[in-house]
Amino acid sequence: MPRTQGPRPRKALGQHFLHDTGVLAAIAEAVRVPAGGFVLEIGAGTGQLTAALLERGHEVFAIEIEDRLLAHLRQRFAGEPRLHLIHGDARDLDLRECLPAGRPYAAAGNLPYFAANPIIRRLLEREPKPAEMVVMVQREVAKELAAKPGDSSLLSLSVQVYATAERLFDVPPTAFDPPPNVVSSVVRLALRDQPLVPPARNEAFFRLVANTFRNPRKQIHNSLARGVWLPPGGAADALGAAGIDSMRRPETLTIEEWLRLLDACETIAPRA
Repeated sequence: MPRTQGPRPRKALGQHFLHDTGVLAAIAEAVRVPAGGFVLEIGAGTGQLTAALLERGHEVFAIEIEDRLLAHLRQRFAGEPRLHLIHGDARDLDLRECLPAGRPYAAAGNLPYFAANPIIRRLLEREPKPAEMVVMVQREVAKELAAKPGDSSLLSLSVQVYATAERLFDVPPTAFDPPPNVVSSVVRLALRDQPLVPPARNEAFFRLVANTFRNPRKQIHNSLARGVWLPPGGAADALGAAGIDSMRRPETLTIEEWLRLLDACETIAPRA
């Protein structure tokens, strides 16, 4: 396939510009924009996905961090009233200052591998949140994002609290300029109306999960006893109170079970 038209990718920034028209069309088709809403594109690059989204009649707010790419986008889409360019880093940009208040939106983009996790977390955890996002990430990350209880990780649990995840399709290295050394995947994250963990419990929940997941393949009793401060015998008592078999591994627990375990730990800990 021909290389991407426009500015060249910069290796130092981990840039791989998607140029496969079939993949671009498939991503744009997968984006489900809420009624009266728009698309927030993360990392517009040379505007390949931007063009595919505009062709489907969507209004697009496109974030781009690089000045040279912004200049290219302004020239390429000059006179296009449905495109709004935003200069900034999607990892820490305050979207409340950039997007129209009160309007729903869907997010889309080919995320840089090194920045994918913080970008996804920002969209999941901070307002204004999208109705859903369709993003491309490294295939191994996509598998982790969409993992089910039984094969969970700290990352997959962090996503499950806020959204349901679905791996849509893989994208080969040849679809990019230059080709990366890994296979990519497109995932859809549909945000829940309310997170599964109450906001007031969020910090304690993730502290418990992170500390216990230091040994995810050990039995939950051992992982809990080593990762969380409890009085002597407290790990067994907490697991019993939460109705969780002490022989299970942390990666098999559901969010509901983690919340029960958190309640039990907080009840038992004051004994000492």
